[in-house]
Amino acid sequence: MKTLINSSTYRRLQFVELLDQMPSWYDTKEIAQKIGCSVKTLLSDITFINEFWGRYVYIEYSKFQGVRLNNITSNKLSNIYNLVYSESVEFQFVEKMLSEANQDADYWINELFISEASFYRMVNTLEDFLKRRGLTLERAPFRITGPDERWVRFFYQQYFSEAYGVKKWPFTISHEETICFIMRASTEFDVALDDREIQEAAFLFVVSLKRMHQGFYLPQEVYDEEDDTIDKVLNYSTPLAENLVRNTDYNLSNKWYREISRTVFHEFYNWDNPQQMIRIQEKIETFLDTLSDTVQFPIIQEDRQKIIQTMMTWYVEYNFYPYRLDMLYDKHQKFAREIQTVYPIFSTLVKIYLADIEKKAPELWTDIRLTNVYYLLMKEWRHLSTQLENLRRKVSIIVVSDLGQRHAEMTQEFLLANYPNRIVVSIYKEAVLFTGPEDFKQFDQYDIVLSNNPIKGYDKKNVLIVNNFFSASDRENLVNFIVAIQKCASQNHLKSLGNIKLKTAKEIYFSQPFIQ
Repeated sequence: MKTLINSSTYRRLQFVELLDQMPSWYDTKEIAQKIGCSVKTLLSDITFINEFWGRYVYIEYSKFQGVRLNNITSNKLSNIYNLVYSESVEFQFVEKMLSEANQDADYWINELFISEASFYRMVNTLEDFLKRRGLTLERAPFRITGPDERWVRFFYQQYFSEAYGVKKWPFTISHEETICFIMRASTEFDVALDDREIQEAAFLFVVSLKRMHQGFYLPQEVYDEEDDTIDKVLNYSTPLAENLVRNTDYNLSNKWYREISRTVFHEFYNWDNPQQMIRIQEKIETFLDTLSDTVQFPIIQEDRQKIIQTMMTWYVEYNFYPYRLDMLYDKHQKFAREIQTVYPIFSTLVKIYLADIEKKAPELWTDIRLTNVYYLLMKEWRHLSTQLENLRRKVSIIVVSDLGQRHAEMTQEFLLANYPNRIVVSIYKEAVLFTGPEDFKQFDQYDIVLSNNPIKGYDKKNVLIVNNFFSASDRENLVNFIVAIQKCASQNHLKSLGNIKLKTAKEIYFSQPFIQ
């Protein structure tokens, strides 16, 4: 969908996304080169971003240090994407077509306040984008269609999810009543949904009503089937649904519940056969068992059920609609990137074991749903993060202070109080004034030599200079240093393991002796 954004907006989004991946300052010339613009343009973009997007993100600039995101004022990037959706003519065209599916070019040129040439350039770009998702932009009148009506509904569900998020509601139908309807139905079907999933199901429900109102229905064969349990439960809820659409433009068609059951609760349908459902469930259970054994930590039944349910939904969704859903951004990408940085061994295991679920098309997981799986496991598997922290390699630190032993002891106590499970801390007990080559050999054995002043004659990469008492920037620098050391150690360990599938849990996760 980024092909629909103007070049200036796309460049600014690239700029912010790159800075969001950087732990600290980034060289101005280097980042300008990465996003393909001049430094002058970059500085102009900083002014624009701070002025118009400053409510959510703020970029600091220094002639000497470069550029960085201000971590105190910067909010989630999803808010920036929400702004882009609301300000983009292209996205507004996509959204308005959902309610105005029978309008011609003249109507849209006037409605969007753009020239005929600009309109058709936009249409051509949108056609290419939709084609890559199996959809078609019809021109007479302008509307989006697909081989199966549900493909279009999934597309719009994703659009509203990205454009409006969890709290915003762009429809006239009651938000609260729609949420209550979805929650009641999902409880009946024993489907556990969190707030975001409830909102997304609500989007899909209203999109289905809108498409039906415009005359787009599911194939006749869906209506020819016998009512199943889900159909009957929804049919019993007809009075609630009628109350929901009262005083709106929507009407409930005959057998409306068929449209909703096979769209909103599509995970119960679209399997090739019952055997496929059983096979995939067994594969996912094996995946979780293998992962649990490797990290030496159990999954309680309630968490296991939620993870299996969600992964099966993703599988059957891709089985039915084999295209990437995210448009402007993947809401779990940043989360997944941090997991890969902090827990590289675990994230590698997840990717390897996922490929075994469907060997015929492993890209289903490794390309389409990998970030979602990282998010799902970390969120739903209770206390997993605590176990992964326990399995991480502890970082060895030696404190060197020119203010004497008592100051070094104070610093040691501070470190152990704030980072007890991540570090092992020793104190250099000799006089700092007389350090030399023999002392430096000792320093080389530690991951971090933490000192309140530079050590004459020792300028290795493992030195971290801090204030006499830790400042906010000192704490940030130390955490970044610890994470970098642990990541490097994990990556080196992974390389040494070779074929990870042939290794035991003890071999995969390791402990290393430290100098005391």
